[in-house]
Parts: sequence; C-alpha cells; structure tokens
Amino acid sequence: MQLEASRDYLIGLSVGSSRDPFGDSEQKVRAGGIWAFQLGRFRFATSGASALLYQGRETVDSGVSTVLARGDRLSLNTSLSIDEGRDWADEKDPRFDGLPKIRATVRGRLTAGYKLSERWSGSLRASQDLLGRDGGLRLDAGVVYRHPVSSQTHWDLSFGAGWANRTYRQTHYGITPAGAASSGLPAYALGGGFDTVSIGWRITSALSARWVAYAGVGASQLQGAVRRSPLATTATTYGATAGIAYRNRR
Repeated sequence: MQLEASRDYLIGLSVGSSRDPFGDSEQKVRAGGIWAFQLGRFRFATSGASALLYQGRETVDSGVSTVLARGDRLSLNTSLSIDEGRDWADEKDPRFDGLPKIRATVRGRLTAGYKLSERWSGSLRASQDLLGRDGGLRLDAGVVYRHPVSSQTHWDLSFGAGWANRTYRQTHYGITPAGAASSGLPAYALGGGFDTVSIGWRITSALSARWVAYAGVGASQLQGAVRRSPLATTATTYGATAGIAYRNRR
C-alpha cells in the first residue's frame, strides 16, 4: 500500500448513543457525518473514520496525521487535533454554574503501534497540549484482538487504559479555590495518575467494493481520584455506535 501516492477518500453517516461521566447525566443519541481522505503523506479524518478507509489494522489518529515509520510489526504516527475544551455553563446541572471554562487547544499526538501476532496488536499514544492552555499530557495504551469472520468482515475486541499528568487532571477533573468560591462546590486537587479503563467490541464489513459498514458497543470506567471528583456524576458509562460509508477504493 503506497500511502505517499494516495488520494483516497471516504464519506458516510454514523449514529451513536453515549453519555458524559461529568456534568449532565443523560444518555444522548447523536447522528452526524464521518469522513476521511488521504492526500500524499497526510491523512485528514474524523474520529472513527480513519480505520475504515483501508479497513486495516491502522493506528493513525483522527485529525491531521501522517505515518513517520512503518515496518512489518512496528508503526509510528504523529497527528494534530483540536481539543474543544468545555463550557460548564452549557450543562443542565446548576451545581456547575460558576466553574471556569476549560479552554480549547491544539493537541499534538505521537502514536506507536505494534503487531504482537496475527490477531493481537497494541498501541501507546502520547498527547500534549501545544498552546500552553493547561491541557497537560495524556498517555493512552490499548490492546486489540481482531477476529476475521470472512475476507470482507472482521470484529475487534479492544481494551484500553488512560493516564494523565497533574496539569491535565487538575484542569479537567479538579476544582480550584476560585472555582469552589463561585460554584459552591468543594475545592478538589489531584495529581497525575490513571483515570480511565475501557473495553469495546466492533464489527466492520465491506458490503461491496465501495461501501463499508460498522457497529460497536463499549464501556468506560473512571478510576482513582478522578472517580472521586465532585465533577463526576457517574463512574461507568456505556455507548453504542453504527455507521455506513462510501469510499473510492476497495
């Protein structure tokens, strides 16, 4: 597969059900578009669309990404993405009134993927705030088992864990003394550590030479000090997603 000469693209629709463990506790159903395209060495993709373009064991991230190195077992990719931050004023829960906004920023990511066997693969992603907006550093590790159903269909079972440094965790899960004074919530400080574990299952199938569809379910659970944060309204969340897309290559 010669990514350097590629001009491949994918466009489709997806629907998903999920909820945020912080703030508004409602399970929400959302529908929207997904897309991805390859232009020379660079890939531009929404979340969930990148792997569909080639329906392979890809570790390339959403956003703008490129492959730095790829071997028989090891791959190294880098990417940029927008972290949209958070405005607590948008939440329906009045307890969060007065909390300061989490500012949007640009995150740079470096992802290493390793093929453990024909069916097992692992990845490690480092994500850093590049604009100095208190976004901090995240590390996310994952292991995936892939089971081929046929030449056109497979399902993946994935396990993940996330770690973040003090800056990231205090910005996203903590409450400063000023925030406590304006909201009435207790001040809450926390250092670096693991914050999430997750499990997911997803099936992907090429319906024809041009059409591909997928569906999946998953669960994520907060850990440690993040789980005890006054901002956390539930410890375990569940989600489901499905979609269909057209691509210009098989």
